[in-house]
Amino acid sequence: MTDFSPIDAALTTTRPRFPGDIQINKSRFALKELANYDGSHDYAYSWGYTIFRTLYGPDSDEDFARAIERLAVYAKYFTQNDPHDSRPDEELWSRYYSEVVQDEERLSGATESEVGDMFDAWIRDHRRAATIANGSLRPNSRFLFCLMLDEESIENILELPADPRRRNFDYSASWVKVISNTVKTTEGGASERWWLRVGVTDYLWPLWFSPSDPDTMIEELGWEDEEDGVRNLWGDPDLWMREINAQYEG
Repeated sequence: MTDFSPIDAALTTTRPRFPGDIQINKSRFALKELANYDGSHDYAYSWGYTIFRTLYGPDSDEDFARAIERLAVYAKYFTQNDPHDSRPDEELWSRYYSEVVQDEERLSGATESEVGDMFDAWIRDHRRAATIANGSLRPNSRFLFCLMLDEESIENILELPADPRRRNFDYSASWVKVISNTVKTTEGGASERWWLRVGVTDYLWPLWFSPSDPDTMIEELGWEDEEDGVRNLWGDPDLWMREINAQYEG
């Protein structure tokens, strides 16, 4: 649980700084989103994901800790938008808080569906029950998506350079599993937890701040893996088109 103070309204102003200004600090838009706290949960004025660890065993403690640190490095890099308007960037970074859930007995080797069920329980613990029935209230994305750090996700994170400014690296190929709070019924009548593979550098943090319609994110953006059916929100649009065209041609 977090305890962050309300955001200074001056930092959420997105008006142009001077006539003709076309590059408004993106952190101001993010802070404006956080400032619009609706009272429906206990993570006010902060951003970040709940992270469920499913990899346990020899050497996994160190790898997991490094992966959490590496994610934070890239989250901080996401907030660094404008050296000429750095206060909003610094304020946004100071409000980053990703909560880690570790339970070897229940989570070791857990599937995406099982993580989703634990995420549902986590949501129930942190949403304010009296506000849930009010459809006009929208909790922040912490309550729409969580991260699942299994072996694949941890390996992908640790492959990212320690310095996100490094060149000559294919950042678009590094993804992490993002589990949705949505369960849907397939055409065959089975219930499935909806989840995505999301690029750490290109889509993970924008997904938090601008999820649009979560169903759209899950069902339409990116490209679908033929083998397991999940959406892949990583890579560039050229890759998406190649994968989509290949499926149509197949």
